[in-house]
Amino acid sequence: MEKSGHAPAPVPISADEAAFHVPPPSYEEVMGAYQTSFKPGPDSLPQLAYIDIMPRCLRPGNIKGKLKPEFDNFSAVVTGANRWLADHPELSVWKCECVQTPLSTARDGSLYYDLNSMVRHDSTYGYSVYLKGLRMWLTTAQPGSTPQQLGLRTAVPEVKTIELPNRYRKGRIIVGDEVQTFGYHQYTTLDGLQGTLKRLNEKLKSDPIPGRILTIGTDMVKAFDQFKLDLDPDAACWDEDKDRYSRVTQVLRIFYLQGPPGNEEIGLTDFRPQMTQRPDNIAPGKLELFDQVMSAMGQWVTQQKGSRIVNIQQFDAIVEKTFDNELKVETDSTDDAVWAFKDRRLAKTLRVFQVTSGGQAVAQQPNHINSRLFLPARMGPKVFESMTQTMDRVDFWLRVTGANVYNVETVKLLLHETQPAGADVAASEYRIQKMTGKYWLTAIRVYIAGPYNEPDPSQLPPVPLYKSGSGSCTIV
Repeated sequence: MEKSGHAPAPVPISADEAAFHVPPPSYEEVMGAYQTSFKPGPDSLPQLAYIDIMPRCLRPGNIKGKLKPEFDNFSAVVTGANRWLADHPELSVWKCECVQTPLSTARDGSLYYDLNSMVRHDSTYGYSVYLKGLRMWLTTAQPGSTPQQLGLRTAVPEVKTIELPNRYRKGRIIVGDEVQTFGYHQYTTLDGLQGTLKRLNEKLKSDPIPGRILTIGTDMVKAFDQFKLDLDPDAACWDEDKDRYSRVTQVLRIFYLQGPPGNEEIGLTDFRPQMTQRPDNIAPGKLELFDQVMSAMGQWVTQQKGSRIVNIQQFDAIVEKTFDNELKVETDSTDDAVWAFKDRRLAKTLRVFQVTSGGQAVAQQPNHINSRLFLPARMGPKVFESMTQTMDRVDFWLRVTGANVYNVETVKLLLHETQPAGADVAASEYRIQKMTGKYWLTAIRVYIAGPYNEPDPSQLPPVPLYKSGSGSCTIV
């Protein structure tokens, strides 16, 4: 970390440059890695350090001509991460998560992406291409320890076929507000997440993971292009035609440290916001605030014995109104339609992954779990500081408070210009309106073991002024 208080922003390299430029690129350029919190040198490692490993571009394609580029798959990204870890034996990884970013085309036709930006725009219509990479959260390795090597196993919901009711057997089915025509009497979908986890645990009895589980998380991937199955869980690059509806699914990503099998069984518990007001023909109904979901999750974690918590993850689930006027938060669904011409109502839930093993000692859970959400400082309309600048603030806050980090995650929030901080952090739900473009704001949520005292603002770096002169915003 530079003593100025802000690490320099990483210089993005285009995907084309990383694959084709001469002289040969450095390792970081080849792999598309953005070194952010970690800076080689004598300075101590920040309290939270990370690095993003992105796939290499194999063929640039032509986004304007709707020809999707080709990139290495996600398994190759993990291989690249292992190469980086082997080159940095002084560091070890304690958490992994998937990150995605839109691909854009420069005026000269080259591809580029920017993981340092905290604001992302999703267009309402047209053709879009996205790229997925691996974010590793780092810590200092034990002296003399062997460099870590990661492994990945992905569990995918089973494809299943549902016989359609007689009223749908005339060659059409209603999806959202659209009538789709087809020539079959069956509907192809996917099994639920709990069923997927159950099959995974059964398989692990005869085919255990060759190592100790580090992180488990759910990752949203494209599953169907309308009714056509288009599921490739190892794809790191995919395209979407926003004029057509697509269907997405949840897959389980299990990152582990290679070594002797731990024979661990995986558990998953979801914490959903509870309904506080029933919907009716006029009012849509209400869900409790997100702080209440966080409190329920924290109390549950402290009561767990004999298991190891390997991840806490925010999962945004679809909210449906049932026939008996209840609000149902669909965390188990693995077949969700995404369409520009249909409203979507989503709830922020918390998902806890834990593992149990009879042959390993398990540390006792802390007596108190809380969280702190760090939003980037707002500097103008749709203008926020970068990821590296936000992480500088996180590091400074952790050093001042001495808070004990229990878990960390990167979250996305729907950008609201009317909110002083840029997002509604109190609500547990939000709506995506049809035929309307949207912006997403990236934030860092740090889970903390034990209580902490919020420092006086004078102890923290000054927050940049809002450029319109309307005042400044604080980190939430």
